[in-house]
Amino acid sequence: METQILFKNMEIDEEMKEYASKKLSRLQRYLNNIKTIKMEISEEKSKSRKHAFNTQVTINVNGFLIRGERKDATLRACIDGAVETMERLVNKYKSKYEVNKGRQNRSIRIPEVSDELDTEGGKEDVADPADVVKIKRFHIKPMTVEQAIDQMEFIGHDFFIFINAEDKSFNIVYRRKNGQFGLIIPEIS
Repeated sequence: METQILFKNMEIDEEMKEYASKKLSRLQRYLNNIKTIKMEISEEKSKSRKHAFNTQVTINVNGFLIRGERKDATLRACIDGAVETMERLVNKYKSKYEVNKGRQNRSIRIPEVSDELDTEGGKEDVADPADVVKIKRFHIKPMTVEQAIDQMEFIGHDFFIFINAEDKSFNIVYRRKNGQFGLIIPEIS
């Protein structure tokens, strides 16, 4: 398992790095098939000191991404809160999917092989004169609508593009304003 801790907009001492690493190691006891864990900690520069720190943790479990985030006034509380959020999400994941039963859990997404750990499965920044300022690429395999909704919820997005396992077409699930879900099935005219 690969663990990565990144700090943005701040200098950090070795004691705090060790503290964050120790907290992340707690997540390993919940799942034995975690491929990567990434923690990003940033300090927000604002006039209000209510939420000075932001911590985002992303876990890759055989290609299934689980993401949690916490903002807090102190760095330790922010790290603790993010790890607690991840513990709840991992328990939710374990209750939905059969894991740690002595066999390898099948992935609903195939993680991209890369030297760099990435939360979106293979981001690339592209300097192009067109209006497109960022391209994201990731490998996917067919999944059900229910699996796509789960993946969308676990990474905290409002939509998710996937290949439908039933008809092998590209589909999009999205969260509607009323909290329910929608499914877009494109058809070629």
